[in-house]
Amino acid sequence: MPPNSLYIRILSENIRETIHNCQPKLEVSHLQVITYLWPKCKNKQKLLQIQAQLITTGLIQNPPIASKLIASFASSSLPTTISIAHSIGTRVEGLDTFTWNTIIRGYLDRSNAKQALLVYSHVRSIGLNVDSYSLQFVIKACGLISAVLEGKQIHAQKCKLGFSSEVIVQTALMDMYNLFGELVFAQQVFDETPQRDTVMWNSVLALYAQHNLAHEALVYARAMAYSGLRLNGVSVVSVLSACSSLKALREGKVVHGYLIRHLTDIDILVYNTLIDMYSKCGSLWNAHQIFRVMPIKNVVSWTSMINAYSYSNLFNEGLALFQEMEGENVRPDEVTMLSIVSICSKLGSFELGDWIDHYMEKNELKVRSTTMSNALMDMYAKCGNIEKACKVFDWMIKKTLVSWTTIIHGLAMHGYAIPALLRFSQMQREGFKPDGVVFLSILSACSHAGLADEGRKCFNSMIQDYHMKPGREHYGCMIDLLCRGGLVNEAFEFVQSMPEKPDMIVWRMLVGACRNQGDISLADEISSHLHEMRPKSSEDYGLLSNTYAVAGQWVRVNEIRKEMKIKGFMKLDPGCSSIETLKI
Repeated sequence: MPPNSLYIRILSENIRETIHNCQPKLEVSHLQVITYLWPKCKNKQKLLQIQAQLITTGLIQNPPIASKLIASFASSSLPTTISIAHSIGTRVEGLDTFTWNTIIRGYLDRSNAKQALLVYSHVRSIGLNVDSYSLQFVIKACGLISAVLEGKQIHAQKCKLGFSSEVIVQTALMDMYNLFGELVFAQQVFDETPQRDTVMWNSVLALYAQHNLAHEALVYARAMAYSGLRLNGVSVVSVLSACSSLKALREGKVVHGYLIRHLTDIDILVYNTLIDMYSKCGSLWNAHQIFRVMPIKNVVSWTSMINAYSYSNLFNEGLALFQEMEGENVRPDEVTMLSIVSICSKLGSFELGDWIDHYMEKNELKVRSTTMSNALMDMYAKCGNIEKACKVFDWMIKKTLVSWTTIIHGLAMHGYAIPALLRFSQMQREGFKPDGVVFLSILSACSHAGLADEGRKCFNSMIQDYHMKPGREHYGCMIDLLCRGGLVNEAFEFVQSMPEKPDMIVWRMLVGACRNQGDISLADEISSHLHEMRPKSSEDYGLLSNTYAVAGQWVRVNEIRKEMKIKGFMKLDPGCSSIETLKI
C-alpha cells in the first residue's frame, strides 16, 4: 500500500470497527469510508491521500466520484491544485460539462486565462456540449489576455450554438469588447439581446463612461429608467462619472436625489463618486457636505475631498484636510500622496517641498512608481530644488516620455540650458521620440541662455527630422531667442515667413528688441503693423505709445494717449511679485 494512503488505512479500520459494532450485518465498502472521510480533508496532503485511495481501488474511473475530487482540488486556494484537477480530468472518461467548467473556472480564479482557453478547446475537440457557463468563462478569459481573434471566434460559436438570448453570455461578451475597446461590437451585442437585466444595462453604462463617451452614458441611463429597471449603486457610479466628465451639475443633482429616494443603503463607493462629481462640477460646498455626513470614510474618501479643494485652488485647505486625515489615523496611499505633491507643486514653496520629502521618508513611502517619481520631479523643480529633481530622475528604474519631459522642462526653467540639451540628446539616444512639449522646453532653454545656433538646430530638427508642425508657442520661442541674441532683423524676417498671422505678443517682442538694440527705423516699421492690429487693451496702447516714443514720433504718442483716455483704457492693477525667505 502506498505511504500516502496510511492516513486512509488507519481511519478506515477505525470507521469499519465503529460501523461493525453498531451494525454488524452492514457491509462497509471503500466508497463509504472515503465518502465519510472526504469532508474532513481540508488541505492538499489529505486530498492527495484521498486521490491515492481512489486510484488503488479503481474508483477514480467513476465519473461522479472523479468529478467530486476534481471540484475539491479546483476549489482549493493553492495555485498547484488546479493542475492536479486538470490532470485527473484528462485521465477519466465520461466527465460532464459541469466538471470541465469547474476546471476552466479554476484556471480563471488563478489568473491563468491562457490555460482556461486550452481546456475549453479540449472540451470542444472531444465533442462535449458546452453550456452558457462554459461560454461565460472562456469569454472572460479572452478579455483578460486581450485575445481579440479568439474572442470573436467564441462570439461566432455562441451564435451557432444558439446562446444569443442568454443574458449572462451576452453580458460577458460586452465586457470583453469593452476591454478590447471595440465599442461597435459591444453595442451590437447589446442591441441583439431581447431581454436585458440590470447587470447588462450596467455593462453598457460602464462601457461608455469608461471610454469618455459621457453623453451616451447619460442617454442609456435614461433609457434604462424608461425600461422599468431601477438604477442600483453600480449604475449610479457610471452615471455620476459621466456627469463629472460633462461637468453636468444639474444632472448630477438629479442622480443624487434619485439616490436619496430609492437607495436606503448607499455604498461608500457611491459617496466617493458623489464627492468627485460635485468637486469637478465646481460645487465645493456640496462635496464638503457629502464628505461630512458619510458614515464611514476610507482613504479614497479623504483623497477625493483633498482633490476637491485642489480643483477649487484652495491648496492650504487641502493640506489642512490632509493633516486632519493623519489625525484620524488613516494611512495615505500613493494616490493621496500624488494629490499632496501636486498641491505643493502649485504652491511652489521650497519649504513645502522639503516637508513632503521628509514626510515620505518618515512614513516609508520612498518606494514609488514612475508616476510618483514624475510628480516629485515636477514638484522639486517648481519649488526651486532642481538638484533634488535630478536625483529623483537618476534613481528612476523605468523612465517614460513624461519623465524626460519633466526633467528637461525643470532644467530649462532654472536656466540650465546645456544640461537640458544633454538630457535631450540622451533621451533621443535611448529611443524616445520627443513631442511638442519637449521641443518647447528646449527652445525656451536656448532662448534664456542665448544659444541661438542650438535653438535653430532644434527648431529645424522638429520640422525636418520628426515631421512636426510647430505651434504658435514654438514660433514665439524662436522669435524670443533671436531677439535676445540681438538678431532683430532675422527675427523680423522670421515673423514675416510664419504661416500664421502674428499676434500682438509677437510684435511686442520685436518692439522690445528694437528698443534694446536702438534700431529706430525697424521700430517705426513695426509700429505700422501694430496699428493695423487694432489694440484692445491698455497694454497694447502703451506698447504703441512707447514704440512711437522710441522712434521720436511725439505727435503720434500724444494721439495714442488721447485715444486711450477717450476709450477709457487705464492700467488699474499694478504688477506684484513675491519671494520666499528661508531660515538657514
